[in-house]
Amino acid sequence: MKIDLRKIYRFDALERLPDGGLPKGGNVYYECNECKVIVASVSHIKVACDCGNLTGGGGMTEVKDAAKVTPLKGTLR
Repeated sequence: MKIDLRKIYRFDALERLPDGGLPKGGNVYYECNECKVIVASVSHIKVACDCGNLTGGGGMTEVKDAAKVTPLKGTLR
């Protein structure tokens, strides 16, 4: 089952960390630039984007190619 997080949250772009890394946190999400799927940066449920660049579960999210990811801040609507 896929949930479109855009229906629940309003997303605003975040800056990358000074070292170029991706921020993490309870209100931080990653959007895959390839397939446009949004995944939580700290995902507690098993999830993956359509192209496989983002996979998560157990409180972790793996990013295969960080250059293809946009970090976002999610705020409930």
